[in-house]
Amino acid sequence: MATPAGDVRAIFVYGEDIMADASGMQRKCSGTTKAGLPCKAQALPDSAFCIAHDPARATELAEWRRRGGFAKSNRSRAKKALPADPLSNEQLHAWLGVVFRGVIAGRIEPGVGTASSTIARTMLELFRAIDLEVRIAELERRIADAGS
Repeated sequence: MATPAGDVRAIFVYGEDIMADASGMQRKCSGTTKAGLPCKAQALPDSAFCIAHDPARATELAEWRRRGGFAKSNRSRAKKALPADPLSNEQLHAWLGVVFRGVIAGRIEPGVGTASSTIARTMLELFRAIDLEVRIAELERRIADAGS
């Protein structure tokens, strides 16, 4: 049975659903790139455009881009990876080990490792300062007790 020209049908090629016209050719996006060239992306099933050029999806696309940017930020990744409670020295050491191994293996970006290292160094300095203050206060208390 013959199909009218321009009839769009889903065909199955190499495990993927691909939209094609009656000639079997994959439909391309009708949009143009920033360089003014024709877009080479596959058109959406219900549109003449790909997801990036479809005017009906402009609002959705802007929201997806906004969310994607937040999800990929160093702050977002660190927030997902680290616990919310303060870390002890042992926990800090363990987390730095995890981050270090992740950077070496390529699972964590070096910028996240650098930020983690800087934060850990600051936390260590605070731990030392607090410990020193506690020790000085204890020595002052002992001196005051010995003097009375």
